Amino acid sequence: MIAALALIHAASLPIVRPNQDAPAAAAKTWTQEGLERVSGEIQADIETLRGMKFTRPVKVKVTDKKGFLDYARKREEKTETPERLARDETIAKMLGLIPADMDLRAATEKLLESQVGGFYDPGSDTFYLMDSFGGDLARIILAHELTHALDDQSYGLDTTLEKLHEQTDAEFAFRAVVEGSGTAAMNQWTVQHLKNLDTKALLESQDIDMKGLEDAPPFIWKPLIATYMRGEGFLVRVPGMNIAMKAAKTEDIRQAFEHPPCSSEQILHPEKYWDSAKLDPPRKVEFDVSKLPEGWKVLGEDTLGELYLALVTSPPQKRKGLDVKNPLALLNTDYTNKAAEGWGGDGALLLGQGDARVLWLVTAWDTPEDAQEFADATKSALTGGVEATGAQAERPFHYWIGDPGETDEVVAAAYAGIAERDLPKPAWKIASKSEGWTEERGGSRR
Repeated sequence: MIAALALIHAASLPIVRPNQDAPAAAAKTWTQEGLERVSGEIQADIETLRGMKFTRPVKVKVTDKKGFLDYARKREEKTETPERLARDETIAKMLGLIPADMDLRAATEKLLESQVGGFYDPGSDTFYLMDSFGGDLARIILAHELTHALDDQSYGLDTTLEKLHEQTDAEFAFRAVVEGSGTAAMNQWTVQHLKNLDTKALLESQDIDMKGLEDAPPFIWKPLIATYMRGEGFLVRVPGMNIAMKAAKTEDIRQAFEHPPCSSEQILHPEKYWDSAKLDPPRKVEFDVSKLPEGWKVLGEDTLGELYLALVTSPPQKRKGLDVKNPLALLNTDYTNKAAEGWGGDGALLLGQGDARVLWLVTAWDTPEDAQEFADATKSALTGGVEATGAQAERPFHYWIGDPGETDEVVAAAYAGIAERDLPKPAWKIASKSEGWTEERGGSRR
């Protein structure tokens, strides 16, 4: 499946490269002159497909692995603070989503280094193609990346990301729009030009180097792939992949960029964005930390959303890498589960004092039944019954999961370096179901 060749990383918009041993038709490198000529042709095609015009030139350049790594690090410095990186890694470890000794930044960089074939830089209107990457496969990927350029010129990708204030769930939703738009245009361009492409070489070149994905935890690879696979489905209003290769409407793309979906729930269940009768805005969780015990500091706040809470409630034995040898693995990948569906909102608060860490997770659900289901699945996934055997003391983190009772709210805590009786407990407020739908978060539609 040609679409599987465009796995896009959320921050730097790279694309995977074909195997070094791929056929010459797919691996032939480009000259700068040839790349500029083909880029101009594809830009014109994308303008026709989207009914929009580029407002300024898009530069295209050939680079190498060192060039990509230098760019990725500069991009990270520009878009992510050290505090955010530390927050994300610590929360992932405390929720059991990555090993306690993993360097998340290094692991992600290593994966991308082995996969990247090119990347678009929103800050400079420039697309970079890796020097070992070329042929008809590069044309298909150019269609994807040049669509990013058109969207950037039309809607300002970085400007929107900055407004999301490093909130994981909202960022995922917007990036799904970005990648869905690129994927939709890429697929339509491929269909229109298929008779002129070397399909035999393209099929053979799908033996891409995806080995790193086999060992990566779902926390890394599932959101990465979901922005691409489910983003296009969202734009064509289907709850899954766009198997039928349906074309996204330009008006729907415009709407999604100007009033982005605000949660992974809306990406995974498009009707909760597009259908006025099923709108389901998240309930905002606000923490009050003014009365924390002396010495405790806020290390970060976040909203995780349905997709990430599905990872939390997934049984540990099912948290595996992507089976790249199975051609149906991508098609059969689940991005949510029964325990995470019915999500209504959440807030995560990370506190620290010296080496001690406490993570409070406050969640809201559509019904008390949904809340109980989440509580049960979370307790099973995080503790697995080890408390009853005394093995919990050997784990790096400890857990407390509250019983929702008759309410639609679940509160949980993960902690290390402190006894449960001494946990610093903030106050919080969960917005009612009628609050929180703002103009900037998809509320002006319909």
